[in-house]
Amino acid sequence: MSPAGDFDAMRAAVANGADAVYFGLDQFNARHRATNFTLEKLPEVMAYLHRHNVKGYLTFNVLIFSDELPSAVEYAKAMAAAKVDAVIVQDLGLALLLRELAPDLHVHGSTQMTLTEPRGVTFVKNDLGVRRVVLARELSGEDIGTIARATDVPLEVFIHGALCVAYSGQCLTSEALGGRSANRGQCAQACRLPYELIVDGTKRDLGDKSYLLSPQDLAAYDIVDDLVKAGVSCFKIEGRLKSAQYVAATTQTYRVAIDAAVGKSRFEISNSQKQNLAQVFSRGFTHGFLDGVDHSELVSALFPKSRGIRIGTVSGTTKRGVLVKLDRVSSNGRMAIDPGGLPLKPGDGVVFDEGHPDQDEQGGRIYEIFPRPAAIEIAFGTGAVNLKSIAMGALVWKTDDPEIRKRLEQSYARDEVSRRVPVTAVVRAAANAPLELTLSDAEGRSVTVTSQQALELARNQPLTLESLREQLCRLGDTPFELADVTAERLDAVMAPKSVLNDVRRRAVEQLLAVRGNAGAISIKDPDALDYLRDAAAAQHPESPTAQPSLTVLARTLDQLLALTTWRRTLPVATVYCDFEDVRKYADAVPIARDAGLTVALATTRIIKPNEEGLLRQVAAANPDAILVRNLAGLSFFREERPDLTLLGDYSLNIANELTAGLFLRAGLQRLVPSYDLNWKQLRAMLTRIDPAFFEAVIHQHMPMFHMEHCVFCHTLSNGKDYRDCGRPCDTHKVELKARDGQPHPLVADVGCRNTVFNASAQSALELVPQLKEIGVRHFRVELLRQDATETHALLTKYADVIASRADGRQTVRGLRVLSQLGVTRGTFDYE
Repeated sequence: MSPAGDFDAMRAAVANGADAVYFGLDQFNARHRATNFTLEKLPEVMAYLHRHNVKGYLTFNVLIFSDELPSAVEYAKAMAAAKVDAVIVQDLGLALLLRELAPDLHVHGSTQMTLTEPRGVTFVKNDLGVRRVVLARELSGEDIGTIARATDVPLEVFIHGALCVAYSGQCLTSEALGGRSANRGQCAQACRLPYELIVDGTKRDLGDKSYLLSPQDLAAYDIVDDLVKAGVSCFKIEGRLKSAQYVAATTQTYRVAIDAAVGKSRFEISNSQKQNLAQVFSRGFTHGFLDGVDHSELVSALFPKSRGIRIGTVSGTTKRGVLVKLDRVSSNGRMAIDPGGLPLKPGDGVVFDEGHPDQDEQGGRIYEIFPRPAAIEIAFGTGAVNLKSIAMGALVWKTDDPEIRKRLEQSYARDEVSRRVPVTAVVRAAANAPLELTLSDAEGRSVTVTSQQALELARNQPLTLESLREQLCRLGDTPFELADVTAERLDAVMAPKSVLNDVRRRAVEQLLAVRGNAGAISIKDPDALDYLRDAAAAQHPESPTAQPSLTVLARTLDQLLALTTWRRTLPVATVYCDFEDVRKYADAVPIARDAGLTVALATTRIIKPNEEGLLRQVAAANPDAILVRNLAGLSFFREERPDLTLLGDYSLNIANELTAGLFLRAGLQRLVPSYDLNWKQLRAMLTRIDPAFFEAVIHQHMPMFHMEHCVFCHTLSNGKDYRDCGRPCDTHKVELKARDGQPHPLVADVGCRNTVFNASAQSALELVPQLKEIGVRHFRVELLRQDATETHALLTKYADVIASRADGRQTVRGLRVLSQLGVTRGTFDYE
């Protein structure tokens, strides 16, 4: 499956052998910055793809807010009318809506659903009717195999392209820092920025490593066969923001690799294919997580953008240019490239990389090349490059090769069908009767045409099966190829070529019409949205809380102990424990209970195959409730511990009343709305479902990046994963300082997954009266690194506002004084 951010990219995918293309419209898709397609052009786009025997999958892969649901319905109706082959969906409420609205419209679970293990896959299949899932990119081949053996849902994986450092669907960085949600297609790519590593309060010198959260790109062409054997049914190329040349190069390569795997033959990439992949876009290539975790390889931290092919290093400058010492074998990530002869020529683009983010980066197109002993001299146009700014030892990268670009563009210059459908022809040629031709495709669709006149017995050269095949196989630029010809009856008749050509032409036209009319998707229930909204609104808590209550999330045992110390003066109803080490939960539960607190234990945000033991440890601590953060936890505790109260956290991405109603019916008794909602959007949802179900997080440090990549291991050890890193996360306090000067705390969890928290706290104190007025009764304060004194001061202020003893606006000013890094409104828009 190839990406298409515009029509040129779509043509490149089709011409170079894609089985399917995925693309987005100008609304409701996770690549807002792509050119995309319009709703009005959708029927034309789908007709083009189907004419070329390529499936079209439309991205509908963002969270949908309550007020947008009617528009989403109209989009879905248009998708059905255009005969979209499948819709790729993130929002669980939307998936539910599509199932009720148009059951024949296939829904695929986006990687934004954060599906990482079998229970979640089974949930979206059974509860939402999802027919294929795109697994998280953080899974290994072994993980994928485990999921494939545990479910019959077809599995799709990314095989090439950019890697997000955070789990898709769980990244809140753009939302926290700029109000641009990645869950809404507006990622600001903060992971590609430079960061300083602050270890125990001191900046750590990492040499030329600055881009600590910028992964290299994925390129797994050499393990396609292994992944097929593991159970992968669809290989997806990332890149709706990439060029048509990129789409052409990647589609060509993976078409051959997949065909080799299916045909059980060996695939070996050519030097030309390697160069194409590296030249069109590359930050360096790895297998990502497909081989398992290797933190030292995933992130080189040297540069954040495409570099192309490494050529050599600067060995000096001359009056007219730069001396370059060539690499013996140029390398780009995993791929060694031997260019054979000079790797550069006039017209190529190059850049000089000194390896630090503040460099005055120079580069341009080569004007002339002069061979020198052990080097080459490259010259540029007058004034094109500031030679004085180029440092000795700088890396030289070829960023553009016009010959490669032209060759790739030629691959899709003509509108040809690269994927032809095999058809079979059955002929009946009886004397004194019209010639009859039946043409059938592989899906069982068939048409029958007859000649305008009866056939006569031949005086010489009667019609044969060979002459029939010769005429009928001339299918030209149609999307068909002749697989077989048989004759029901073949008398010794004469059939002029004009007759054979006529019946062939008419049969092809009719079969095209039949295929064009196939795949109609009906709207089963036009009022599905109203029905589902009514069902959500009809739900109410069994025992609603009359008075507003304060809940607190503690991240350490010391914070929990501080809460118990101040228990008599702080009206805390429930404490959530969210510890790095879940083994400490067994100690936490009796401590909380002895202080008269209701205690809930949080699951990790991610559960991978074979990590169910983490859930069992949580259950074994026998809390009063579970703070559920993923579909695996929901499914596990429903089955294994139905006696426990289940509460849904923000990571479930509840952005509308349909998703909320779904989770309430699934057994959750309280819900935290998605952090992507601002006040207006939150209020819109809470007017359509009982607000008493919801808990508002009114103080927190936004969990921005949540990632499989461990920065502790990568920067503070020589290991590659938890087995040989020495666990520096146990002994060091680490922050990542961005260009804004804010030291964002870095925290590891029990699965060695890292979360980068926003340095500034987000407060909704000013909103508390409005939230109370519309019926919210549960208010949460989340601690991060506060000590006992800070905890008491913080909670006292929030308790006073919740109890209406203090004004929210005045209190939040006091909070800003209390916090060294300030307190912001964050994602809440009060206006």
